Amino acid sequence: MEILGHKLLYRDGEYVAFPNMERLADGTVICAFRHAKERQKEYGKVTHVDPTAKDVYIISRDGGKTFEQELNLIIDEENVSNQDPCMKVLSDGRVIATYFRWSLVPIGQGEAVWGEAFKSFGRSLHGKYDCLNGGVGYSISDDNGKTWRAMGKIEVEGCEVEPAVRGNIVEMPEGYLLMPYYGAKRVGELSRSGLLRSDDRGESWYYYSDMAFDPTCQKNYLEPGLFLTDSGRLLGLFRTQSDFGKPGVDFEQTYLNLHMAASDDGGKTFGPVYEIENLWGSSPFHALRLKSGKVLVTYGWRKEPFGIRARLCNGELSDIAEAEEIILRDDAPDGDLGYPHSIQLEDGTILVSYYIDGEDGIRRIEATYIKE
Repeated sequence: MEILGHKLLYRDGEYVAFPNMERLADGTVICAFRHAKERQKEYGKVTHVDPTAKDVYIISRDGGKTFEQELNLIIDEENVSNQDPCMKVLSDGRVIATYFRWSLVPIGQGEAVWGEAFKSFGRSLHGKYDCLNGGVGYSISDDNGKTWRAMGKIEVEGCEVEPAVRGNIVEMPEGYLLMPYYGAKRVGELSRSGLLRSDDRGESWYYYSDMAFDPTCQKNYLEPGLFLTDSGRLLGLFRTQSDFGKPGVDFEQTYLNLHMAASDDGGKTFGPVYEIENLWGSSPFHALRLKSGKVLVTYGWRKEPFGIRARLCNGELSDIAEAEEIILRDDAPDGDLGYPHSIQLEDGTILVSYYIDGEDGIRRIEATYIKE
């Protein structure tokens, strides 16, 4: 791979993170991300939960070479921290944006509102808020993002705790859609990863299958990515961590290697989860099929030297453990970065977007442009 250079896509002095890109039916390239107030001076540290957080996107009208700086709104809800917009353009041009929420109430009210779920999975922040995952939501646009229908929260049957989503929808050859989700199903469990299915172009969703779960409660399977191989095998790629909820555990020390699972029946069932040795990553993994037939897998690197990394694999990802690790950049000042997501432009250039800290301490959406 040849690194062509890095480019700033968006910065306005506020906290921007978790980008995701798509090419619309009219050729416009959009980059969606979470936008919230910059709180470091107020709180003395970074926060990923904030009542001002909304999901937005910016537009490129020249095929991804430059991006306009006007923010276009997907969703902004009162007393909710909207998170991680992930975009999917269906074969008929419909655009679906998925996201999840942190629900917020005044400090001290969390247990009264959410009960045992708050004790196990909630958190109190900055002496201001109690918060708990508020579930998976999505919006639909049938006019290339000009207007959006907010479709509300998806109820996942059997889940005592609201799940989350960070991973793109896959449109299967048979026409149904699969959305990856993650979260603890019951109080006392660690996070599992599963699939939701839609048979009506995203108008409604229902639980379809589990992809990964550790009944021994040793591993969390988080932020699953989906990839459909050339042979029709469906792969789940999981950011995996040990139990970071134990007292005294250092969160940053809980990250594990990439774990994967495969389905040969269209996502209805998955085989055993297996670990990819020597492939450590501390943000979600994204797999992009290139025009050459190769697959680019990107991930964040939240230990020194901080940055973004990738591997170029075959069409089945069967060589992912042996593929050479490519350092796209290792110059970030700290580990609050990552969530890379890639698209390939018409001229073959690959655009890898991510969020990263600048020397001024302000997060920004940047991209690395590369080619095979």
